Amino acid sequence: MSTPIDPSGNKPLFSSLDASQPESVAPRHPLGLPAGSVRALLALMILGLIWALVVLQQTQNIKPPPIYLYYLMFLALGHFFAAHGKSIAGKGSSEPSPLHLPRGVIRTLLLLGFVAVFAWRYYKLQDFDSFLKLQGPSDSEEQPFLPFVLVGAFFLGILATHVVRLGRDSSDATPPWFQDVLAWISLLAMLGLAAEVIILVVINPTLEPERQLHMPNWQMALAAIISFYFGVRS
Repeated sequence: MSTPIDPSGNKPLFSSLDASQPESVAPRHPLGLPAGSVRALLALMILGLIWALVVLQQTQNIKPPPIYLYYLMFLALGHFFAAHGKSIAGKGSSEPSPLHLPRGVIRTLLLLGFVAVFAWRYYKLQDFDSFLKLQGPSDSEEQPFLPFVLVGAFFLGILATHVVRLGRDSSDATPPWFQDVLAWISLLAMLGLAAEVIILVVINPTLEPERQLHMPNWQMALAAIISFYFGVRS
């Protein structure tokens, strides 16, 4: 069968069957950054707060890191490392790594942060027995429902993503506005937690006990927002 010819220019009307097929478009990720960038920022901020508080324990009389930071730490580390090759570009992928950094840089920074903090702690103590006696998280008994709230928020994020994707052409087609709004809210929530830590470390020690600020519900709400975001991006 001959190819149809355009009478005006003697050119084929269809150069090939592939010409009629739509070109594949790379998926857009939150804030237009590479996949995993917002999660990388959240993980670095969570771990950075914990590292800073552990270091300050050796130089100032402050409480250990709040319990919600430990829960978020386990959630962020477990999710971020497991997401590579799934919702984050893995080895051999042509997509850029989080924050456009060389592959493996974020994970290396997270590991080196722990090594640096514990090495510094041992250097200050100069005693292995004292090094092992790390204080547990503060306020662990004041928020007994915190683990359930964070786990529930995580699975609620997974459910919300499936609901938003209903009726769309692709199972991965999450609306850009949905991605960006949640990314900004989660980053603002993380900044709110950082401000709360500053209140605990800097402001509360200067106040009388009856005037000190304690915001367990605020902590729980902001931590749940961050957990929700990790669920959405699962």
